[in-house]
Amino acid sequence: MPKYDFDSYLLYELKKRDVYSVKIRVILKEKVDGAVLTEAAAKAFRRFPYYQKSVSVNEEGAYVFEPCEHPIAVIEGDKQVRLGTEETGGLLFAITYENSDIFFSFSHNFCGGCGAMRWIKATLWQYFTDMGHSVDAAGIMTPDTPITPEEQAQPDPSSLPEGEALGNFNFAMDSFVPMKDYMERMKDPNGIDGYYPIRISKAPLMKYARDNDGSPNSILAAFLYKMCVKALPEESRFTVGIANNYREDVGCPDTYRDIVREMHIQYDKRMQDWPVDKLSTVTRSRMYLQMQPEISWERFRRVDALRRQIDAQPDLESKVNYAFENSPTTHGVPSSFHISYVGKVNWGGLEPFIEGVYSLTIAHLMCEVNANEKDFFVSFHTVRKDGKYLKEFLEVLDEEGVGYTVGELTERRLPTTVLP
Repeated sequence: MPKYDFDSYLLYELKKRDVYSVKIRVILKEKVDGAVLTEAAAKAFRRFPYYQKSVSVNEEGAYVFEPCEHPIAVIEGDKQVRLGTEETGGLLFAITYENSDIFFSFSHNFCGGCGAMRWIKATLWQYFTDMGHSVDAAGIMTPDTPITPEEQAQPDPSSLPEGEALGNFNFAMDSFVPMKDYMERMKDPNGIDGYYPIRISKAPLMKYARDNDGSPNSILAAFLYKMCVKALPEESRFTVGIANNYREDVGCPDTYRDIVREMHIQYDKRMQDWPVDKLSTVTRSRMYLQMQPEISWERFRRVDALRRQIDAQPDLESKVNYAFENSPTTHGVPSSFHISYVGKVNWGGLEPFIEGVYSLTIAHLMCEVNANEKDFFVSFHTVRKDGKYLKEFLEVLDEEGVGYTVGELTERRLPTTVLP
């Protein structure tokens, strides 16, 4: 087993390439009271001691966590915060707010959207309770909810079975990748790291998915492929990367930790005129093959071996370089676009107070998807200001009869993480 805290190893990559920042925007139905939020956030954050940590470097050049007693920072304004600094009390979590929006910022090494939702729901429950509302706490980790071993579980590679997955997954490496868009963004002093907030009613989209042999992921993948065909008719192959949470496969179904790998589906010219139901069927069949637990076991063994090799490096610089150069996230299949679906979150008694939820990460041509009882909330990530890709994506929705509303292009203002 690696020597140090399970949550610390992504920090080495982060030091070299600060792309592991997450910000979740929750839109309330009323203006935020900053003073109440500050007190409520402090109470709720104490429920999660595994997040209450700052980072230091030990004598072996390894990143280690230390308990941090500072209250979580609550800052007015939709601004970019510097996690791990005095601004956030050394914590890698922070909250900002503006008008009716609350922004929950954090470093991805601790958790992803699934894990963060527990903290977010706890904070919102405490906030609305302190505002004088009676909020049902079912499904919410309130400050007095006991912390369980299952909540903090991490995989044990020695306990994972041996097995060989069915099928061979060899992907062509010549898919379109939107590198020119990134280059244009870098050359443009007024460029944007932004997103369009899109709301799609849940009931009709789920009916559409059922009628077209699909799930939210497979239908969205098919829509985005059709978008690419419209926007990039000169390209011949596109690959979608779809996030797959494999916590259950490795024996940690209830952990707060982000144990995720990526599935890939490739589309080519032969498929450009296929209807959505056929695209969805092919997408789902390839997803099922890649959801085999044997693949998860092998993936985690690779992750565990990488971490032990990081430990073996003699100093911080060597650890950082080794982690970056051998990262499975930077040396995987190049994707044209990505989908990450947190899944249906049980907002319970919070549902009447929430207008929308949007997850924001560093990406281009990525759809981050959240859902409540009534709607899907899609963050359509882009670095372009001319509407390319969004225009074609909405055309596909129109052609398929899927209703939506879309907001203005909005800057993400993602947090940065400062490490020693």
